[in-house]
Amino acid sequence: MSTDPEKVPKKRSVKIIAISVLVVISVAGILLYNNFNHLLSDALLRSFNSSIVSDVYELKFENLNVNIFDRTIRVYNVTMLPREKPLGNYPLINSSFRLRTEKLTLKNVELFTLLKSSQLKLERISITSPNVELTLAGNQHIFLPFKDTTGVWTVHPPLSAGENVKPVAETKKKFIDSFLLTEFQLINASFHVVNFKKQREFKIEDLNISLHDLLINQRARKDVVSFNKVDLSVTGFNGQLKKGAMKRVSFRDFQLGIDSLKIQVTPDTTVFQFRDFKTGLKFLDLQTEDSLFHLTLKSFLLSYKEKSITLNDVSFKPNMSDASLQKRFSYQKTHASGTVSEINFINVNFDSLLYHKSLFIREVIIDKPDISVFKDNTKPVDKNRLPIYLGQQVQKIPIPIWIGQVQANNVHLTNTERKRDSSYAKTNLDQGTAVVKNITNLPTKNSLVLSASAQIENKVHFDLTLGFSYSKPEFTFNGKFDKFDLPNLNPVIEAYTPAKITTGVADEINFSGTVYQTYSSGTMKFLFHDLSVDLNLPKKARWKSSVIAFAANTVLTSSNPGSADLPPRVVQFRAERDMNKGFINIIIKSALTGLKETMLMSKENKKTYREAKKQMKKQKK
Repeated sequence: MSTDPEKVPKKRSVKIIAISVLVVISVAGILLYNNFNHLLSDALLRSFNSSIVSDVYELKFENLNVNIFDRTIRVYNVTMLPREKPLGNYPLINSSFRLRTEKLTLKNVELFTLLKSSQLKLERISITSPNVELTLAGNQHIFLPFKDTTGVWTVHPPLSAGENVKPVAETKKKFIDSFLLTEFQLINASFHVVNFKKQREFKIEDLNISLHDLLINQRARKDVVSFNKVDLSVTGFNGQLKKGAMKRVSFRDFQLGIDSLKIQVTPDTTVFQFRDFKTGLKFLDLQTEDSLFHLTLKSFLLSYKEKSITLNDVSFKPNMSDASLQKRFSYQKTHASGTVSEINFINVNFDSLLYHKSLFIREVIIDKPDISVFKDNTKPVDKNRLPIYLGQQVQKIPIPIWIGQVQANNVHLTNTERKRDSSYAKTNLDQGTAVVKNITNLPTKNSLVLSASAQIENKVHFDLTLGFSYSKPEFTFNGKFDKFDLPNLNPVIEAYTPAKITTGVADEINFSGTVYQTYSSGTMKFLFHDLSVDLNLPKKARWKSSVIAFAANTVLTSSNPGSADLPPRVVQFRAERDMNKGFINIIIKSALTGLKETMLMSKENKKTYREAKKQMKKQKK
């Protein structure tokens, strides 16, 4: 080990010198870095202030640091607020925003271009946890000054006499007429939106946006905005609407994805082009403007590429009882409520809807609808209301529409009516299926066809087919009931009449005909045997009701055909339409009229029946 006294001081001197140099270099580096950050801060503000946007908004931030090696600038505690008084006259600006964010990250910045010419050129922008307040007014929301490339608006008119503010037409500040960005990210943003024009207020939680390859380009009479890819998500949304059909709106987990979006704006047209988009949300909750109805939806999913829309667990119900709701109406009015397990829209032509405002769908499938219908018959009928048939209702839809087929499976329907004596009648349809084909207001030779089948009170099965004309107010009907015990209809019969069937079997019920604008006519074939009825009239003594029931059973035939050597009664009927009621009423009225004709035939049907008996006797001979 060396102990030369001359060498030790030399080593210590070298170390001291080295440390001193490092300290000097470090201090110089820190000073240079801080000065560089300060220069970049000034350059960034100059870049913003050189834009025409700075005439309306003011940019501030507390701190800035830069990573020279990857050319990343991080700006902290950024605010961008409207100026109390704009530096120019911009009469078309009717809306504003306020931005506050914890961190603004600028990536791949051309640092020396920013320092030298105060031009901000970069590839990526990321904004973390911003808080944005939007104030909207007018039909078109204009936040920023812009160059008028369409030739429609005069954006910067001359100032009025006496004003000291320099006209914008003479400003040397730059308009944002072209902008290219590789990526833009908005992370965990919160929005508060107030729309004074429409009197709406929204709050948005955890909004995330990712844009790739953003291009903004203003050309002569055409503005172009394009993105290669857009992803947007919202954790929560709550809205209050003082005007319009809805009062409150909320939903969770909103997602939106767009592939290759391009927007072109010309003086008279806005054109959207994209390759694909998907969107969905969960737990949608809507309250109507009058707070009467409540609409909820568990999930919603739309796919442009797959041409599909799916809704799950849909519920539409009033916020009050049926009786309370009916008090709001002066006349008879049917209202419905219920739930649906799932609705699928298949092969939806989104292009025709977006670009031509036409609705074309190949098929809609509805699963497990559970519907309740209520009507108060103690109220008067509105004589000014003249319902039209389905064919004419579709014709009145204001946009072109074609839906190939709508199919409802596992249908449950409960019809409740308050009768004139204030008692209630209820009928249930179960295990139902309904199919509607050719729903369109376009020229067609085909009819709108509705086919339905169900069980009445889970005991009586029926099928019904309706064909609605588009060219004139009429439709055809064809109904059939399977064989059943007639007493199974007593829950329905006793709900509407003081009668019940004690015995009897319906062997066959077939009825068909045509409903015109004011009446219906058709044919009824009702085969039955061992029919017996009981009448219990509330205001009659029991013995009188028994006498009337005996007389009814004496007059009414107990079987059709009456015997094996007689032909069945097949009758023609005609029913007058109640012009203030819809098509369901005339169908029921037609069927009841046909049943009545079978029991108590008119002169014309008696004549036809006598001829049938003569013909049958001739055939036997």
